[in-house]
Amino acid sequence: MPALAGLVAWLAAAGLASLLLYYVDAKARLEATGKVRVALGEARDEIDRRLETALAVPETLAAVIAAEERIDDPTFEAIASRLVRANPSIRNVALAPGGVITAIHPRRGNEAALGLRYVDVPAQYEAVQQAIRTRRTVVSGPIGLIQGGNGVVSRTPVFLRGPGGRDTRYWGLVSLAVNVDPLLIDIRRVAERNGLRMAARRADPGQRPGEAFFGDPTVFAASPVTTYYPLPGGGRWELAALPRDGLAAMRAPLYVRVPLHVLALLLGWFTYRLLASQGRDRMLAGHDALTGLLNRKSFDLQLHEAMQQTQPRSCALVLIDLDRFKPVNDNYGHRAGDLVLQQVAQRLQQVTHSEDNVYRLGGDEFALLLQGKRGTRELFHLVDRAVEAIRQPVVLPDRRSVSVGASTGVAVFPSGEEPELPAEVFDRADRALYRCKTQGANGAADKLESIR
Repeated sequence: MPALAGLVAWLAAAGLASLLLYYVDAKARLEATGKVRVALGEARDEIDRRLETALAVPETLAAVIAAEERIDDPTFEAIASRLVRANPSIRNVALAPGGVITAIHPRRGNEAALGLRYVDVPAQYEAVQQAIRTRRTVVSGPIGLIQGGNGVVSRTPVFLRGPGGRDTRYWGLVSLAVNVDPLLIDIRRVAERNGLRMAARRADPGQRPGEAFFGDPTVFAASPVTTYYPLPGGGRWELAALPRDGLAAMRAPLYVRVPLHVLALLLGWFTYRLLASQGRDRMLAGHDALTGLLNRKSFDLQLHEAMQQTQPRSCALVLIDLDRFKPVNDNYGHRAGDLVLQQVAQRLQQVTHSEDNVYRLGGDEFALLLQGKRGTRELFHLVDRAVEAIRQPVVLPDRRSVSVGASTGVAVFPSGEEPELPAEVFDRADRALYRCKTQGANGAADKLESIR
């Protein structure tokens, strides 16, 4: 029972510690998730800062063309150069009347785009058609550019205004290409500043997400914190981020976890030791320290209980007193005497049944409390076997042997219809033992008389 109680205490304490650590870990992950969301907000702000100022360029040119119904090359160059200088992220801005690029700034490095017919580039023509259909700027990318490299491309449709200021006639497009690298550098700085792994990919509504164009693609497979950045025209980017070691690593440190589990283990151990000590104390309080048999205190208690619970002639009390024990102590020493007492205790336990109790009342006095129905012959036979077992030699550590005898007194109870007290039963057995001693029978003499 102490071991079981200790195990239960340890399991309960360990469960409580695990529950506490679970909430500590959950709190740590929640806090980490909040920090990641803040960092993703910073990344969105950085993208906004670059794209919004860049997207003002085609809007400005489109407004000029719509108002003037035309734009000559010097005017285009003047406006475009001023706007591009204000935003270094812009790769180029181009005019495409009727869907064909006829002017581009800066020209150097972008010559390959001149003369491009969007209808001949299916990957880009879909976005062009969407811009014309919705009459709104459409941003797509990152995509591969005709002139080389990757960029985020916007197409702003231009409609000329008729009488009353209404857009009546489609003129063409103002196209803008924004360098991807500055955007990615901004996102990377946010990730490094916050100790995150971050990735980005195209994730248009209703379509399968594209491949990551920034960061480690495996971030998306690791249950990251995500947010979306909407692009003009209906597209969007999915931004994902995780702490470098992952959210699962956001847990209480070892210097918190280990002591809690050690305390749980110690609680289980102390519970075991406490109950074991209490049980040992209770056992010692009711047992003889030398032989391990029940002592006089247990004898008095159990004799009283047996007399309260038994049926007529169902129990017997046998008192046993050792003969020739004092010479063993005198001639061989108290250690030899202790060994004899221990051997006698073991032999008495061997000849009795499991429901019987064996006691050491003190000194060389023993008692048997035999419970359960037994006939007179069976009772005498058991007492004879007990006496015979005690008479067997005891081998000492120096290989010498000693022998003792035993005198017995037996009292069967209840002895009649009149109730008896425990002391009366004990006195009957003690008188029978005295007669056995005085007669020198060295056995169970006068048993019949003691039973009557």
